[in-house]
Amino acid sequence: MPNIRHSSAVKPISVAVKANVNQDNWDRVQSFSPATSQPSEKLYEIGRLAKMDTDKGILEATLSITQLEYGTIDVFKQLAGLSAEPSGGFDLDDFDDALTDFYLPGKDEYAGTLEQTLWMQHMVLDSFGLSISADERIERTFELSGEYAKILREGNKYLIFTTDDAASGTSGNYDIVISDPAAVVDPNNAGVYVLDLWRIRAGVATQLDLTTDYTYTSGTDTITILSASAQDHYRIWYSAASYGTGGDPTALNDADDYYLKADNVTVTIDDGVHTAVELDKLTSFAIDATLNRIDEAVIGSNEKVLKDVESYDVSISLDGFVKNSTIEEVLMLQAGQSWGIIDFTLFDEVEVTVKIYEEAAKSTFLIGYQSSTCEFSDESQDYAANEFASNPISLSTDNLKISTTIGDF
Repeated sequence: MPNIRHSSAVKPISVAVKANVNQDNWDRVQSFSPATSQPSEKLYEIGRLAKMDTDKGILEATLSITQLEYGTIDVFKQLAGLSAEPSGGFDLDDFDDALTDFYLPGKDEYAGTLEQTLWMQHMVLDSFGLSISADERIERTFELSGEYAKILREGNKYLIFTTDDAASGTSGNYDIVISDPAAVVDPNNAGVYVLDLWRIRAGVATQLDLTTDYTYTSGTDTITILSASAQDHYRIWYSAASYGTGGDPTALNDADDYYLKADNVTVTIDDGVHTAVELDKLTSFAIDATLNRIDEAVIGSNEKVLKDVESYDVSISLDGFVKNSTIEEVLMLQAGQSWGIIDFTLFDEVEVTVKIYEEAAKSTFLIGYQSSTCEFSDESQDYAANEFASNPISLSTDNLKISTTIGDF
């Protein structure tokens, strides 16, 4: 077996932390790049040469994912903490409050023996991107951030996620047995077996604390919830020496498309007055959506609990060649009108829609992306000797809809 890990020996899995949603494998991932950094400041004092101490800040964890577009909505459900696509499709505010765990079982080789598990906890979505280039595979990108990263190894190398629902009539103490597999003690915290525990009650998610909210008895592998109510949903994470009868959580997906290419796409721009115009001369197209979060700590907590979204920024890039100023005519709200003078000071808001189909004939719709109230940001016309002139144009807005229902567009 190899002494270093090959990418075929890992598979990303995500878990919605604050919602009753099943964990899921991430398919068609091309790159998965977790990173951590420790903010710190060396402390000195007058009259002393050597460092007194180091003040460590809250750990900063980030995760970058590149994925081939394959026409499914599954990862957006995970990132929003939803079990189904909402009516009308996903909007950016669906991702505001969700927390997502990612874990990466690392084996010695493809389908081999587990050696360790990387666990990125309580991640929030910071940005999403869609990139389309002529005759290329379509790609999605995701940027996430959090404060927790762990590597589970040796006797703790299996990360177990399980759930439990309190039965009707439950009140007061409620026992949850986690014996398959049994939890292993956290070597960093004596007597701690449960690594994370959340309760969802009437749609509200609360992280529970050992002793005050629950106890654990290692001899019987039993979590005792101290103040349970009927219909409570519990989400539990712990480490173990095996996966138990549940088996390996990683799985391959051969049912969906492996990739989709740019010839399966239509991009239209609509001025809201005339017939939408299909942009059939684009060489590349990109959407970049950013969720601007405050990401602040509070007194009394070692976690940045304030992660609220203040605003959204969506930029759209349309690259092609100089010809007939079709896009500029739409921005004049004169789509298809053979308008005589394009005046950049008169540009108005437009809507941009991307529809992705299963085949180049565009008969089977899979997924779409749409931004409305798009405003002109900038454009240029670039001429070089003995070359065709390029004409990149950028638009900006604050919204993005994602849907697998063509009627939503």
